[in-house]
This record gives sequence, C-alpha cells and structure tokens, in this order.
Amino acid sequence: MENRNNSVRTAEARGAFAADKIVDRAVFNALYAVFYDGAYCQKALTDSLRTLKDDRSYAFVTSAFYGVLDNNIRLTKLIDGLCEKTPGVAPSTVLKIGLYYLGYAEMPDYAAVNRAVELSKQLNGVYSGFINAVLKKSIGFKPKFANSLEKFSYDHNVPVWLAKMLILDYSETRAAAMLDAPLSDKTHVRPVTGRLTEAAFAATAKRLGCRLTDCGCYCDRTALAKFKDGTITAQSRSSMLAVRAYKKGIDGGKALDLCAAPGGKSLYLSELGDFDITACDIYEHKIKLMQGLANKLGADIKVKLNDATLHNSEFDDAFDLVIADCPCSGTGTLRSKPDILLRRKPSDLEELCALQVKIMNAASKYCRVGGVLCYSTCSVLKCENEKIRAKFLEAHAEYEPIDETKLTPDKDLCDGFYIARFKRKA
Repeated sequence: MENRNNSVRTAEARGAFAADKIVDRAVFNALYAVFYDGAYCQKALTDSLRTLKDDRSYAFVTSAFYGVLDNNIRLTKLIDGLCEKTPGVAPSTVLKIGLYYLGYAEMPDYAAVNRAVELSKQLNGVYSGFINAVLKKSIGFKPKFANSLEKFSYDHNVPVWLAKMLILDYSETRAAAMLDAPLSDKTHVRPVTGRLTEAAFAATAKRLGCRLTDCGCYCDRTALAKFKDGTITAQSRSSMLAVRAYKKGIDGGKALDLCAAPGGKSLYLSELGDFDITACDIYEHKIKLMQGLANKLGADIKVKLNDATLHNSEFDDAFDLVIADCPCSGTGTLRSKPDILLRRKPSDLEELCALQVKIMNAASKYCRVGGVLCYSTCSVLKCENEKIRAKFLEAHAEYEPIDETKLTPDKDLCDGFYIARFKRKA
C-alpha cells in the first residue's frame, strides 16, 4: 500500500490541488462572462488567461473553455434531464464544467467530480452538495429524446431550429458532416507583405511546427510569440479565400468595402493588387479600430463612417469593386465562434435577410458600368445566400451574375463562407 504520509508526495499533491483550483476558476470566469454577461468568447477567454501566472495552464483552460461551449447544447440537455429545476447561471456553469470533465477530458470520474465540487466551494459552498449529487448521478445517465430531430440537435450540438434548417438545405448526412468537420482550433495567421516574404514565413512556420495552408499557417500561442512582431497578422483562412474570390480577374482600381470592420479583408485586399480602398462601418469605435490596424500593418486605406443600409450619393458610380460582406447569422463560423449559438434565435433570420437586401440595394448604385459587386456572408444557410442572390438579380436588371463561391467546413476544412459576384452592365 502506498505510504500516505510521504511528505514529498503530500507537498506535490497540495501544489497540484492549488493549481487545479486556479485553473478551474479561470475556466469558470471565462464561461460565466459568456453565459451571464454576454461577453464574446475571445475577449472572455483572453481576460481570464491574464489571471494565470503559469503559461503551461493556458492550453488546458483554452481547451476546457471551448470544450464546454462546443458541447453546450449537449451539456444543457444533460442538466435538464438530471435536475428537477433549472439551476442558476453560476451552478449551471459549474455543472457544465464538471460534465465536460467527466465526458470529454482525460480525467478519472472521481477527480472530475471533486474538481467541480471544490470549484463550487470557491464560489458559494451552499450548492456544493447539489453539484456533487448531480455529477455522480450523471455517470452512466442517458438523455431521452422526443424525436430524431432532437437527437440530431444533441449529437451535433446545434439548437433544434438550426438543425432543421441545415437538414432541409443540405440533407441530414451532409448537415452532420458540416457540423462535425475536423477544423483546427489554432490561430490562422498570414505574413504581412513587405515585412516577411512567403519563403521566410514558410520556413519559420515549419521550424516552429506550424501547419501550413494555401494562405498562411495554423499556430498555437507559443509559436505565435516567436514570429517577429509586426511580420504576421491573424486572419482566418475562409476570410482570405473570400478576398481572393472578390478580386478574381481584377488587379486594381477603386474599391469600396461597405461592412469592413474589423478591417482584415480590406487590408488583405490592399496587399493583393493596386487598389484605392475605402473601408466603411457604421460604428465610430470600429472605424478607429480599422485605422489602428491599418497603421500597425502599414496599409494605405481610407476609413469612413457610413451606414451601409442607406444610399450615399457620394459613392454613386464611383467604384470598380464594391464589397458587401453583410451582417449574417454567422452559422458558418460555429466552430471558431461557438458563442454565436447563445445569441441567435430563429426570428433573427428574417431581420438579417431584410438587412442584407437593404445593403445590396444601396450597394448596387456604387459600381461603375463594368464594375463588380460582391455579396458575401459567413453563413451556410441558403436563405441568407442563394436566396438573397436570386432576389438581387430579380430586382436589378442592370446586373448580371458572374460566379458563386461557397466554402463549407466539410469540403474546405475552414469556416463556412458564401460569395456571389455580379457585373454591372448598364
């Protein structure tokens, strides 16, 4: 039998226990900010990671944080089945962390339950017994489903309303493949033109063990810190592929990006050709953000405050390329932004589609004859993509279709994105 009085082991255990408490509290703080305060996941996680003194904890906290969000529909279903009444936000968050540790982390059951109970004691010891009882009850528990759609929702971690729309748009098999696509959870970065050559970027990425893509590479936090400051910038692969689709066959000219914030697409476009770019947004703070990013990367673009839904006569017939990357449901980015599912509801779609139509109607006036108008979203829903394209062509005889580009997680291994291009003929 192991000597339980071994002083070295006891000291190590105390140290590990203290470290676990700090890490679990960091996971809780980030998730609570998302669930209760409505914080965006990236900011909530970044703020929580700043409280950690040991960089080695970053990976676990990040993995657990996104793990809970990625499985939030499942975890919520389990809690509903295990509890007679819906717990408050704080105990519910602790339960989700405990259930995630039990079901998805490489952790013994007793350790997962104990860590969640100790976390509840840090917050409010009143419900530690409740946490302990529910988590022990969950071991071996199987949820019940009213129908196959509810089961699909649980299996693929999307709300029932979204599961139904995706199945109708793509079929059950294809919808499942899109939702379960094995996308990277690392940050995608690209070299900044003029500061780092493609060859030097690729060599550094390989040396650091980063996975190269056709646009850049995927890096973890450690590798990111080893690139020289200012030589790379974070940008998703789908965003970069969208910009390449916008400019296909166009080497330069006057370009207008109507919904540009945070500015990554405009800045990348400025590096791909001889473009005179005007980047717009409706919010003053986002204009300042775009200008700051442009200054940081040494990009020469103009930023302008503008409401994309309203006609601006200053822009009439003035541009060779107009980009309307419209507000949308974000259903193509569920892997990278899982908190989207906490905010979206079915009624949002009607409002978003009406907004997209308004933006495109205004944008149609800004292309010169022969110019190209681009419509895009980071949605995979046909009501926001193909149907908006069809409505636009029906209402605007002065435009003709050029092409469509559709990125989906299962086929392109990146966030979903849709781009439709139109040429002004009169």
